[in-house]
Amino acid sequence: MKKPRGDSKLKTLPDALQEELFQRLRRTTGAKVRAWLQAAHELDTSEAALSEFFSWYARAGWVKQSVSIADQLKTQIAQLPQLKEDAKTVSEIAQVSFEIMAAQNRDSKFFLDLMRERREQARLALDERKVKILEAKAALADAAKAVAGDANLTEAEQLIRYKQIFGG
Repeated sequence: MKKPRGDSKLKTLPDALQEELFQRLRRTTGAKVRAWLQAAHELDTSEAALSEFFSWYARAGWVKQSVSIADQLKTQIAQLPQLKEDAKTVSEIAQVSFEIMAAQNRDSKFFLDLMRERREQARLALDERKVKILEAKAALADAAKAVAGDANLTEAEQLIRYKQIFGG
């Protein structure tokens, strides 16, 4: 979930006040809550901002809960002997559990954002793999050039070195 913008007054209130604001929005009208904010906290806001806060706060709550559960799962799985040394797999399992919880919440936009992020991560991993392969090929080519440019080697010695470089 994105970090709230600095000018987002309601999303940057202290946690206790956010909770109180959310509960008041659940029980009464936006106009009454707006008047309460002005009177009790000298905070002027619009009803549209209150409505957006109400949606955001509910989502933020289940995101925090889902992150907490995923972190607990990650901690517990990391203690399994089979996965003790495989932090990447443990993180992937925790991520999948988080995504399952997001899907169960039926927030399709958030779930689609998670899927896009997962695709982007896969694309970045593939790009990193391609770079490593290209670097390895370049290292082989450099080694082969060094052998070809070494006038002190006989043809037989060059052939042996090429086999060492390229296998065979």
